[in-house]
Amino acid sequence: MTVDSNDKGKELEKKELGISDKSGTNSLKEVLQFKVVYWGPGESGKTTNYFRLREKFDGVKLNRGYSIETTDGRTLWQDSVRLSFYLNLAEIKFNVITQIVTATGQERFLSTREYVLDGADGVVFVADSDPEKMEQNKRSFRELVSFTSEQDVPFVIQLNKRDLEGAISVEEFKKELGLPKFEKYEDGTQVVYPTVAIEGESVRKCFEDLMVLVLFNFFRE
Repeated sequence: MTVDSNDKGKELEKKELGISDKSGTNSLKEVLQFKVVYWGPGESGKTTNYFRLREKFDGVKLNRGYSIETTDGRTLWQDSVRLSFYLNLAEIKFNVITQIVTATGQERFLSTREYVLDGADGVVFVADSDPEKMEQNKRSFRELVSFTSEQDVPFVIQLNKRDLEGAISVEEFKKELGLPKFEKYEDGTQVVYPTVAIEGESVRKCFEDLMVLVLFNFFRE
């Protein structure tokens, strides 16, 4: 790198993330590669997030992506797609290539979830707004924390299915998971991102905010 990493970290702002409408693979100066994992209990909406991201970033996809499902429509192994976009920082144009994968939430595939998480640079934890799914949310969240406790992997928390009748309140959800009561951290990242993934609501914002954390984490090292 031609610019000191500390200087880069200071200059990195959300507005500089600059996801373009076209892939940047034809004009490279520096290439950064990251892996983002969507994690959460079964049927919380991880694969739905994946499909919405494929749609919203259609112009920057490097591949069509794939999804491996069981006969009842549940993720069997993982979904995967790669996105490419530009980041301009300290007069250097970076081509950022991000592989997005989902970890199956089915209990019988616990060992595969840990494998999918290996090498992750960032995680989106997708929780279910159904109050009856809170124990599954908490168990999955504990798994995520235990798998990443010895690694410096940033993650954001998405509370999906906010359109569900009788959905748990954001305040109660935070209490159940032991999260801070305030809305945002000092860096502007939300403690919880309320989403309706099937409609694409807040899916892109959640992903972009995580990518800012991933980039900060990278340049800080």
